[in-house]
Amino acid sequence: MKAWTEVKAYLPGEPDDWSMWAEVFARHGVNGTVQTDTPPTISGYLAPGCESGLVPLKEELFSFGAMTVENRLVPEEDWAESWKQFFKPRRIGKHLVVRPSWEEFDSTPEDVVIVLDPGQAFGTGDHPTTRGCLEILEEVGATGLEIADIGCGSGVLSVAAMLLGAKSAVAVDVDPPSVEATQENAARNGVQVDARLGLGFDPLPPDATYDLVLSNIISAALIALAPEASRRVRPGGRWVVSGVIEANWPSVQEAAARHGFTLEKTFQENDWLAASFLR
Repeated sequence: MKAWTEVKAYLPGEPDDWSMWAEVFARHGVNGTVQTDTPPTISGYLAPGCESGLVPLKEELFSFGAMTVENRLVPEEDWAESWKQFFKPRRIGKHLVVRPSWEEFDSTPEDVVIVLDPGQAFGTGDHPTTRGCLEILEEVGATGLEIADIGCGSGVLSVAAMLLGAKSAVAVDVDPPSVEATQENAARNGVQVDARLGLGFDPLPPDATYDLVLSNIISAALIALAPEASRRVRPGGRWVVSGVIEANWPSVQEAAARHGFTLEKTFQENDWLAASFLR
């Protein structure tokens, strides 16, 4: 029976900036974390087959000052339920609301409500990288645009773009559960998203271009993607990026500029940055 490994670190006090702790988990393959204030803890899940990452993850958490690090196995059928207690409706930007499918929310007529069940995919709106992308997406708008979401995770960005009036959206991820979650979340919200399995732009037609490309992935992947993003974003279009830790921002910005993009606006929360670039 497959099982996920829950890793929970107990901290000596509530940190001013949780992002450095989240980055430790991310370096060992855990892209989503949950924090509690009393007592101050941060936890995440190693997927089945990734147990080899447990020891180095625990070692780095201790090196960062964790007092205690606990781990336990969570059967796969229980994993999807175990974290739901932490995922609550969240307002993002002016009108966007991310609501888990199992929670109710009293929305206003101006709200754009994204009903989400990420399953095993990353992207609930609880992480600054997702919030940054959503806030910028709301600001720059999507009405009538053709969208590509590269590294789609749960599909939250593609779904949001369609709810904001996009003409079409295609989403790509290397993780089969992410493709499945994107398809399910699109249906859950009554929109159409063409979700495909693959790396970067590879699954898309070689001559396809887009008005807006969304990329909430790690800095190294953004830098590697910049040349192809430049070819795929239409003149006058945008590349919205996120997943950038502050220390890596100069390298991401330089790669974008080198391939013809001009910085339009940035979003920063703690050490995490998102940005929109004009082509």
